[in-house]
Amino acid sequence: MGQFTTEKIRNIGLFGHGHCGKTILTEAMLLNMGVIGRIGSIEGGSTVSDYSKGETERQMSMQLSLMNGDFKDCHFNIVDAPGFADFLGDVVSAIRAVDIALFPVDGSQGHDIGHTLAYERCEQAGLARAFFITKLDKEHTKWTQVIEGLEDEFGKKVQPVFFPVNAGLEFDTIASALTLKAYKYSKDGKEEQEIPLPDSVKAEAEAMRSKLVEVAAESDDALLEVYFDKGELTEEQFMLGLKKGFATGKFVPVLCGSGLTNIGVRRLLDFLAVEGPSPQNRVPVTAQNAQGKDVEITASESAPACALVYKTIAESHVGEMCFVRLYSGKIEQGGEMLNTRSGQLEKVGQLFHCNGKNRDNAPVLIAGDIGAMVKLKSTHTGDTLSDKSSGFRLREIEFPNPVLETAVVPKTKGEEDKVATGLHALQVEDPSFHAEHVAELGQLILRGQGDIQFNGILAKLLDRFHVAVEMVEPRVPYRETIRGTAEAEGKHKKQSGGRGQYGLVNLRLEAKARGEGYEFVDAIVGGAIPGKFVPAVDKGIQETTVRGVIAGYPVVDVKVTLFDGKYHDVDSSELAFKIAGRLGFKAAFKKCKPLLLEPIFDVLVRVPEEFMGDVMGDLSGRRGKIQGMDAEGRYQVIRAKVPQKELYRYATQLRSMTQGKGMHTQGFSHYEIVPPEIQEKIVAEFVEEHEEE
Repeated sequence: MGQFTTEKIRNIGLFGHGHCGKTILTEAMLLNMGVIGRIGSIEGGSTVSDYSKGETERQMSMQLSLMNGDFKDCHFNIVDAPGFADFLGDVVSAIRAVDIALFPVDGSQGHDIGHTLAYERCEQAGLARAFFITKLDKEHTKWTQVIEGLEDEFGKKVQPVFFPVNAGLEFDTIASALTLKAYKYSKDGKEEQEIPLPDSVKAEAEAMRSKLVEVAAESDDALLEVYFDKGELTEEQFMLGLKKGFATGKFVPVLCGSGLTNIGVRRLLDFLAVEGPSPQNRVPVTAQNAQGKDVEITASESAPACALVYKTIAESHVGEMCFVRLYSGKIEQGGEMLNTRSGQLEKVGQLFHCNGKNRDNAPVLIAGDIGAMVKLKSTHTGDTLSDKSSGFRLREIEFPNPVLETAVVPKTKGEEDKVATGLHALQVEDPSFHAEHVAELGQLILRGQGDIQFNGILAKLLDRFHVAVEMVEPRVPYRETIRGTAEAEGKHKKQSGGRGQYGLVNLRLEAKARGEGYEFVDAIVGGAIPGKFVPAVDKGIQETTVRGVIAGYPVVDVKVTLFDGKYHDVDSSELAFKIAGRLGFKAAFKKCKPLLLEPIFDVLVRVPEEFMGDVMGDLSGRRGKIQGMDAEGRYQVIRAKVPQKELYRYATQLRSMTQGKGMHTQGFSHYEIVPPEIQEKIVAEFVEEHEEE
């Protein structure tokens, strides 16, 4: 690999829905760069980007991967992000690493919700965006409908610059609205021949070019003035306008071809090399300096070094490997970098440029480059590595909130600690899932993006930590409360020879408003109970509120008044009154028409309109209450409130119900009263369980 400058770096991220053609397009790009000699096979497990055990077994991308190569005089870093929603965390990480987002789209299917969600995130991040319509060598391709769908979804700034001449099984030629030429390919895709535009597509190409001239003019006020004045732009002005529009997101080019047959891929690389923004042309990146002030990071080798660790993975025989995007300065082997999160210095060992699992030694990484570092002591995903003198800290990666949760238990008793240790290590690699032992539920809860992600995590636990676990339904954190007022006596009396135990309390329980919590009132008068025993009564009651009365769940929103009682000069003690408080609380609680409360979640579902009826019916079947609907392009957004109990595995079932096109987010809203028939069942199960014990 030759020397290159920051201006000649192109950082490309491939995003889109699963099976849209990202992996094979990556292979074709590497082929044209001379990195590989032939396009690999997903079925055969021979692609560069999908190399992990899980990916080759499942024939799908399960984690982002980094590739690189040279084309013409540019150095390309390619980050292939997984397409399935289960791996949205890696999509978010990849967006932080690249400058250009490329969205492969299946020419027979059109774009999907995975494209939409990734596009929105890339737009928010200020990335340049482009589409590549692939698989045009298949039957039933529909170029026109695909383009119309992209324009409807993403706006008129989406404009084709290349289009197919003969899409379908005989596909071998594309036309350019930039050069008004056509490009014909050999059957193996290795040879590209520039030819005159066929008469059948001349009018279409010229019409496209006219639109592109308008796009170029609108990208810059000075060019727009020239265009209004003269009615045209020079070739230099035209290309300058497209380049500026592409970099700023005012122009979203559409290119085309076939990754599998290598048609149009060289045109894609050439377009990105000539028109694509370098790290110097991207939206400026802001960091905080050591004094906590915002500073703009300059993509210059001479500036202080500042790099983001956008992904951490564990590799066999290498250990933990950190993928870094260097925003400014340079990193050299043997140097030192400051981790501005931990405050620790990291010794820079080997640096690599990667092609999947293959690594090439890189003596230095310069501003704008992407590479890998190994054997860092305390650096993980989302950390900033900075020049010691500047102490820059970049904004951390904002990972998506979990949409699915499950409890996990080891198949062999006694391995709980091994499970927890393994999950902690895996969470460092992938912060898009969380593992937490919830004491209230007595379960280890795994929260993340979907079943495929969970299955991958459990497979890694087995492979790397040698512990087998299974997923079970998590318990629901119900709450107990009351809706009335009642009084009861709690009496603890025990005599077994010698000093006995005696305590008697009279308690009044009253319901409080939702969310007001527990309140204890000491209303003892006349010394009925000595003051030194009152805190013990309160403590006994509070211990009971934690354990619950009717179903074993915490008690909330209750006011307890201690208004009378009796004691014995010799036999009374703090323990006796603590026990009396428990007994009195339980007795009064059961008189107060006890209730169970269940957590209700806000759920936002985004689906194509054709699935709206099924989704709404399903939500209603889950005891959900529809709060409203909004249209977003060709998608409908349904807002509902649904009991947490009914959301177990909802993400998986939603994707199944909507052919993978439905997405949802969820978050806790409030607690509501459990319906009587469900409460009876929960209480009966609790009683039966404790009778068995």
